Amino acid sequence: MAHTIIVGIDGSDNADCALQWAIAHAQTTSAEIRLVSAYTVPGVNMSQADIVYPADFDAAVKKTVETIAEAAASTVTESGVPVSTTIVPGDASGVMVEHSKNADLAVVGARGRGGFAGRLLGSVALAMPAHSHCPTVVVPSTWPTRVMPSTPLPVDDPVRVKNHRTAAEDIRARPDFSGEIVAAVDPFETDTPVLRAAASQAAVYQLPLRLVGVTATHILSPEWMPSEKHLIRMYDEAAKAYEAAAESLRGDFPDLEVRYSIFDAPATEVLVSATYTAELVVIGSRGRGGFVSTVLGSTSQGVLSHAVCPVRVVRVTRRQPARRR
Repeated sequence: MAHTIIVGIDGSDNADCALQWAIAHAQTTSAEIRLVSAYTVPGVNMSQADIVYPADFDAAVKKTVETIAEAAASTVTESGVPVSTTIVPGDASGVMVEHSKNADLAVVGARGRGGFAGRLLGSVALAMPAHSHCPTVVVPSTWPTRVMPSTPLPVDDPVRVKNHRTAAEDIRARPDFSGEIVAAVDPFETDTPVLRAAASQAAVYQLPLRLVGVTATHILSPEWMPSEKHLIRMYDEAAKAYEAAAESLRGDFPDLEVRYSIFDAPATEVLVSATYTAELVVIGSRGRGGFVSTVLGSTSQGVLSHAVCPVRVVRVTRRQPARRR
């Protein structure tokens, strides 16, 4: 049975960009696309204003959404990908979450058009990674024609690396992950769904997998900082963990090339910087799946808000501590 990709559409340029990414992904994975669109009729507090909508207002709103959906479906059909359309009244976030129950992947734009036909960043684009029952890809409007900024984030070179490349010296130091799938994986907890999901995507696209992690010593109190000896030991242990993670993938992905970069820098800055060159960034939604103490609303939210390439979010639940007997 073909995999199903649900795509939220609202007629905005960002949603169209997300649809184009979903079409390309469906062609690569032989998946089918289900277009999902939700609409609501604006409510009015009659105690504050005496406004009466025409009897056919609801029908008019629905017709507008249907027109948008028909145009999107035609685009998918022309690409040779099987497509179906679902249009229902309700909140866009809730509708997408509900449809994610029987989907293999959800794709949404980072921003909608607002109003009855769409929502802004902070609703669908953030609700889906947090509550979706399947992985979610958030596609920014900057994709695929992203432009390198004149003053990129000043991210220091990694402290440990395997198969590293750096950007041109004339635009300041920035890790170069061109042609790679980047996975945000805690170097001290590599056995997570993010690792497997990213490896699967790298295998699908036949691209190298880059594991990116941070040691986070930069957030320690200035009253106590580890010695140079302890730092070197920590960096070496992180590198060994990544080597073990790469080895654990060989059974299922024997032809996959796994590289890694370990940074001692803010996680959000490192990942946002990575989106300027990576083909896809894979992160965890919450818990200790992406970076230490990552929860949606901190690192994940920061990356989703500022990424310039597609970001795939994998649900990671917080592990419960073992009970003492």
